Amino acid sequence: MSQLTKAITRQLQRQYAEPVFKASNGTWYTGADILEDLALCETSLQQQNVHAGQAILLSPMQAMTIPSLLLASWQLGLTVTLTPPSPRLPELAPQVYAAMVYSPTQTNQLATQLDPSEISVLTLILNTAPNFAYLVHDHAQPLARHSQLQFTQSQLLKLAEHGHPREQVADLYDFETGLLPCLTDLITATPITMQATKNAFLPN
Repeated sequence: MSQLTKAITRQLQRQYAEPVFKASNGTWYTGADILEDLALCETSLQQQNVHAGQAILLSPMQAMTIPSLLLASWQLGLTVTLTPPSPRLPELAPQVYAAMVYSPTQTNQLATQLDPSEISVLTLILNTAPNFAYLVHDHAQPLARHSQLQFTQSQLLKLAEHGHPREQVADLYDFETGLLPCLTDLITATPITMQATKNAFLPN
């Protein structure tokens, strides 16, 4: 466990019965809710043999799942790519990503294209998303490519420790105004109201 995940997990344990995240629909989630989701995601990924040195793509519509998914991925030593949801059906990139998280609709659509001997669809019942599924590539290679914006966990911890807590976070896919303030809030035990992501695609 890195210093970053340790600091956040410690605060979530302190806020076990206290509200941590407020969804845009008004629902509050406690430290216990987030810790339970984190443990479930981490255990599921481990059971699918997703391990350190591999990569995970996170592009869910359910923004409330992102903190738990990030923490679980970091605790397993995965490289995380956070990509805003798109209205188009994404291309599967199994040679790059050991696991991929999309919207439920996209996951169901992609499931029809899968070779079941290579890619599995896993479903979980999370506190923050009862209708949650992700894709796992059974023979993914270690990550060999570099994304445009990369931070180590120690760099993220330093940035988050010196950040300014915010009571509202609008877009977790925006590093400066969403993800970083969210990490700062988690470290400083500042309850967060999650607004609907600006990058969420809406029907015309």
